[in-house]
Amino acid sequence: MAFILVALVAALLVTLFIVRRTLAGARAGRAVPGGARLTAWTRASNLKGWGRAGGLGVAAGLLLSLALRLFDDAAIAGAGLLLLLAAMPVFVAGVVDDFTQNVRPAIRLAAAFVSAALGGYLLNTWVVRLDVPLVDAAFAVPAVAIVFSLVLVAGLINAFNIIDGFNGLAGGVASLILLGIAYVAFKAGDLLVLTASLTAIGAIAGFMLFNFPRGLIYLGDGGAYLLGFWIGELLILLVARNPQVSPWFPLLVCCYPVCEMLFSIYRRVFFRRSRPHTPDMAHLHHLIYKRLVRWLVGSGLSARHEQGNALTSPYLWIITSVGVAPAVMFWQNTLVLQIGCVVFAAAYVYAYMRIVRFRSPRWLSLRRGPRRFQDRT
Repeated sequence: MAFILVALVAALLVTLFIVRRTLAGARAGRAVPGGARLTAWTRASNLKGWGRAGGLGVAAGLLLSLALRLFDDAAIAGAGLLLLLAAMPVFVAGVVDDFTQNVRPAIRLAAAFVSAALGGYLLNTWVVRLDVPLVDAAFAVPAVAIVFSLVLVAGLINAFNIIDGFNGLAGGVASLILLGIAYVAFKAGDLLVLTASLTAIGAIAGFMLFNFPRGLIYLGDGGAYLLGFWIGELLILLVARNPQVSPWFPLLVCCYPVCEMLFSIYRRVFFRRSRPHTPDMAHLHHLIYKRLVRWLVGSGLSARHEQGNALTSPYLWIITSVGVAPAVMFWQNTLVLQIGCVVFAAAYVYAYMRIVRFRSPRWLSLRRGPRRFQDRT
């Protein structure tokens, strides 16, 4: 498993270079908006530049590890490199937006579809079954299978961008999902998907050392898009290459980011009467910070806000695990996975409504500590 260590070290070194560059810019008075390290309770909407370039470290970790593996297993490494090549359109669009904040949502969405199309074409892999008779019959038409695959991958790409809002959130969620994928790939004997999953986990670990808990750097759009694409394509590969894997495994293992994206679109369109891509501060992770981690909210200074930022992500890691755990336990049982998806979605909506109405269970709330630990005003 040396390739995991290579990915981790490469991601760590590239991320360290970016962090040092950001800190040097701060000392020289050229820091990106928000400074070298965020002090607000969530990522500033105007943060751009190197502070959002953590995805470069993840991409470098994947690239170097897969390139070195060419000397060991050229077939697996070659497929991984093709997958990374397919990710470039949406990754580059995200990185450019991280530095300029000037790439329109329509262009980024188009880049997501281009990457999804390249991934399917280069690896000749599309979604061809859902174990639902009428739907599977429609997938017999190649155009239907291709369009469905593009929508699935592009949707997951944007889902990970939505949840990239707190220290360690997107990276932690992606790592848990990739662990689930790696486990099922191991059980199914799929070395390609297993290797690609574990390599990505190593690359994320190198980035997370600087992202969690202190938030020295963020994934940015480029990094979030890359992880969403990587996970989406690996899930399609896993199901297409292994008939024993239920096609409902991908949905349950990714249930948290998928529910977050779909519910956000529903909330924006039907309640706020705005466009689906319009950003807001009403995602589940925002509510968890403001209404559960409330002992850190208020007039406190940066240290308290930073702690609250970091303490928010473990809530979402647990929620992600609620979907990942049954998915890896019943990865062959379509009926159980379908029931799990319905139960998770219903629980998500119920929890969201309880929290937004200030009726969250008391045991979930982190309250203010003794007065001597509160910030001085």
